[in-house]
Amino acid sequence: MSGISSWLLSIACVVMLSVLAEFVLPEGQINKYIRVIFSFIIMLVVIMPLPKLFGKDLNLDSMLGGGQVQENYLVQLNIDKLAAITDALNAQLEEEGIKNVRISINADILKDELEVEDIFVDLCDIEYTEKFGSKDILKAKTKIKDVINRQAILKGVEVRFNE
Repeated sequence: MSGISSWLLSIACVVMLSVLAEFVLPEGQINKYIRVIFSFIIMLVVIMPLPKLFGKDLNLDSMLGGGQVQENYLVQLNIDKLAAITDALNAQLEEEGIKNVRISINADILKDELEVEDIFVDLCDIEYTEKFGSKDILKAKTKIKDVINRQAILKGVEVRFNE
């Protein structure tokens, strides 16, 4: 019985809100739009318990695409994290005297916690500044691995090189 009483109470509250909004708002176009919106809300409140009566659950998130918005936000957030990590690595490498190194981070961007699988470093266009000293590729690879391992999220991740 409490389910029916709470359902009737919600219908009454929404109707009272719509009447109150109609009194407060001035006459004109906006009042017509508010009536349409409240009519839609009243219809939703009346219809909501019907699927439960038939043994099915009505999920408004799936109908309105709420899960998709959250997933898109998560993907974009992880892409931004990867871009920030890559920019930080490139800046640290330039401080060490190594330029034009392209770093690609392979990660699962669909998970809540960003999980880096491996890192690919392209050394085809590598440039050495005077700060680095020699043009020793093995020394450069070691320095690049050291810089990558300084990042907490990248510790222990496999680093592959392309020369």
